[in-house]
Amino acid sequence: MHRFMSCRLLACEDETVIGDGAVVVDGDLIAWIGCAEDLPKEYAGEDVGVTDVGGATVMPGLIDTHMHISFGEPQSEEELYFYTPSPYRAIRAAANAEKVLLAGVTSACDPGGPVGVAAAVRDAVDAGLIQGPRFSAAGRQITSQQGIGDTLPRWINIEESSFGALVTTKDELLNEIRNEVKDGVDLIKIAGSGPGTTEWGAFRLEELELAVDEAHRLGRPLAIHARSRQSAADAVAAGVDWIMHASYMDLPTLDLAIEKGIPFVPAMTLLVNSLESGTMAAAAKDAMQRELDAAVSILSKAYQQGATLVAGSESGFAMTPYGEWHTREMELFVSYLGMSDMRAILCMTRDAAVAAPRDSDKIGTLSPGKYADLLVVDGRPDQDVRILSDRSRLTSVVKGGAEVATWRPTDKPASRMAFEKSRPYVDDAYRRGSK
Repeated sequence: MHRFMSCRLLACEDETVIGDGAVVVDGDLIAWIGCAEDLPKEYAGEDVGVTDVGGATVMPGLIDTHMHISFGEPQSEEELYFYTPSPYRAIRAAANAEKVLLAGVTSACDPGGPVGVAAAVRDAVDAGLIQGPRFSAAGRQITSQQGIGDTLPRWINIEESSFGALVTTKDELLNEIRNEVKDGVDLIKIAGSGPGTTEWGAFRLEELELAVDEAHRLGRPLAIHARSRQSAADAVAAGVDWIMHASYMDLPTLDLAIEKGIPFVPAMTLLVNSLESGTMAAAAKDAMQRELDAAVSILSKAYQQGATLVAGSESGFAMTPYGEWHTREMELFVSYLGMSDMRAILCMTRDAAVAAPRDSDKIGTLSPGKYADLLVVDGRPDQDVRILSDRSRLTSVVKGGAEVATWRPTDKPASRMAFEKSRPYVDDAYRRGSK
């Protein structure tokens, strides 16, 4: 048994801040929290270990509800789809999981990736083979020909090592859900819209209703990637468990989503990082700016009307490397959507637990009986959430009652293997008179 004393305490059950708090940990669970002056006698004895944090803030570990541990930071669509074999993806993902944990993310959801990789990382963490967050893992993203899981031309096949699972009939849709549940996924992910699509969905409403019904029948929540207007509308009508993006959602859909209590995971970080990087082609940059503007408009209304917004970084792309950008979504909720810093923190703690379904009842707040996953922070993130992006301010990351220490050097980027990358013959065509 151990207690943390002299802390500013953010239990994140609400926006309350306890000025002189204490947290008691028993094994891997929280036994008690509250004001230090109210500490029960059974936790005050000399047989209980003590850490005096000297006025630092103690808060729950963060929950990143939208990250792809299996993606490996690709720089092109082809890299994401088929260059890297699944065994190497799994080993690479295992190494990257530690970076995520050291950034203060003690729980995460991987909503779709190459076959079996996220679940393998989840299980390796649980077995103590590697260290990383508590993962909730989806299988491959179930897609139609118009979804993000199948964006390449028809003459390029989707391979098993890709992140998409193409279904062309209702029977194939049911079969894929059943296979993924058989393989041990924690949730089902549907690719409900395609890249650059502002209006249409990738599936018909009756297909989404069938998918939701089958996932729920088999005891799994169903989440959907839905950027377009129709995909968001049909997702809400079908009763999905949460919606990722919803950038072009209309107001009637928002009203119905609030009525049904369906949360949103905007994942604006990828858009903002891509726009800031200066590396995007002009056409892609314009499209991303239009989507960001649309997302800010509708999601600001969503927040003002009481919708549940959940933080997810979409870490796993070249624009969102592991361990670096997990907390930025909270910053964007403040700067773009008008949230207070403390309210944004709730979006990555208490409110985020629903979108990490394997552990949702044991994470998100510092409450007795929940996992002792907590951060000791030098500063007051409830007044400036940007503090959480500064690794030097994370005095301690505690998962399951044990302080996390690095197992290997994490500050040196891994080399990129030749098979992970596009391999052009030349940089440009050799034209007559070019010398």
